Amino acid sequence: MISLNINLKKSAAYLAIAVALTSCNSGNNNLTTFTPSQVIEKYNSAYNPAKKTSVYKNPAVYLDYSSGMKVAFADKNTASFYELFINSLKISVIDFYEVDKFNINKIENLDKSELYKKVKDAKKFSGINAPLNQAVSQIVKQKQPAVFITDGELWENGERNDPWAREEFETWLKDGNTLEFFITNHFDAGKEKHLFYIFFVPRSIAEKAEGMSADFLFYLNNSIEAKQFTYSHFAFTSQGVEISKDYNLKTGGVNANAAVNEETYISKDNWEYMEFYSPWKSLYKYISQAYDNNGNLIQGGAPLTSKLFVDFSGMQFYTIKQLSATVENITDDINNFVEIEEIKANPPVFATDENGKQIFDPNNNPVLINAGHYAGYGAKGELIKDTIFKAKTNLSEVKGVFNLAETPIKDDKTSTDKRELCLKLNSELNASALSQSQNNIFKITIKIDQSEVKSGDINLRNFIWQGKQVSENRSMYNSILGALNAAKPNGKTIYTYYINTLPYKN
Repeated sequence: MISLNINLKKSAAYLAIAVALTSCNSGNNNLTTFTPSQVIEKYNSAYNPAKKTSVYKNPAVYLDYSSGMKVAFADKNTASFYELFINSLKISVIDFYEVDKFNINKIENLDKSELYKKVKDAKKFSGINAPLNQAVSQIVKQKQPAVFITDGELWENGERNDPWAREEFETWLKDGNTLEFFITNHFDAGKEKHLFYIFFVPRSIAEKAEGMSADFLFYLNNSIEAKQFTYSHFAFTSQGVEISKDYNLKTGGVNANAAVNEETYISKDNWEYMEFYSPWKSLYKYISQAYDNNGNLIQGGAPLTSKLFVDFSGMQFYTIKQLSATVENITDDINNFVEIEEIKANPPVFATDENGKQIFDPNNNPVLINAGHYAGYGAKGELIKDTIFKAKTNLSEVKGVFNLAETPIKDDKTSTDKRELCLKLNSELNASALSQSQNNIFKITIKIDQSEVKSGDINLRNFIWQGKQVSENRSMYNSILGALNAAKPNGKTIYTYYINTLPYKN
């Protein structure tokens, strides 16, 4: 059997990944073969399984019916902004919930035209209480796209100024979802208040920029009537990472002196695979010890890979302080994976008679036309190897071979957190970490190592208002701040490299 190792053929300049998986002694010359893309993509998926696709019901709108909302909707800007929100809804039927006094009531079969009327009936906004905390809890438990329109003032025997929504916001953000806020201002007895449109956006919808919040934002950015309104817009997420690549799809951002194999190079959204022609000594001579155009030795060496950009601007309220790269030798692990795939793809073929019944020899053993993959099946065609690949939690970590370097990209026109990520060879190669007899296949996982909440961001003042029993009500502010701290993206994988190199030769 040929495993997933690089082999030199015909000349030292020819490098190929061995994926024509053939048996050594089964006599089967028609085994299924795999392309490098199939092998690496399946292997990558084993460690990063796709999330289940969620099927969502009708989007839901929850409306706070506390007496403070009556004052809010008496404000012309606030009322008009609400009507604009209703106009932005593309769907004709939604699930509508009244959050009123001590109950949350679902109103069935409500269409858009009836939603206009809901804020015009002043008698409905009669009680000082409304179970805002229960509404948020219900939305998070249902895991459905929803928007909660509320002034954020929770009353229970007085004005609550504690972070009453923190745990629910935390759960929502930790699941990779987004909390998106549109905020308008109004006055109540001379005190400045806010009306919050809290959009609960599931991760899959946020990634595609779809759903009610995306439709509303488009409407606000493009409709003429929206130009007259004053509002604030913020999104809270730990998933706002944008990857971009400034290189072609044949060689990627690989240093030319590494001589990447263009035939097997693979580039995906958040990972890539590459294999090099160059021996380790050449990599160090021409890359790690490279000179610039002026003949000066490049400090730290030239990049092995470059032109990969990551932008963290989508995580507006986080400062990404440090990234890290974990290097693992996956040679044995991936060869085990390939063998399992080979066994599953090449089962034995049993002889049958003209009626389709299985034929047995005089000793009652099944007659085989093809024994299948030699390592997976016994003499009688029975499976003798475990064919369930188990992703390992701890692969063999390698030190002293690759390092991560990052360079901030400054933009005078916009405020961004964009960086170029480069892989470099360690200045002193840890040769003991490399095999001299077989190719070395590495998995390099780039992650967020340290992050910090921008608790001093002036925009967070939009979540504080002048209270009635307290000078400043910080319940929403502290709910968001607590949730952001609990949902820090520390440990989040940003990008993965799979690098296939030659054996190390002294």
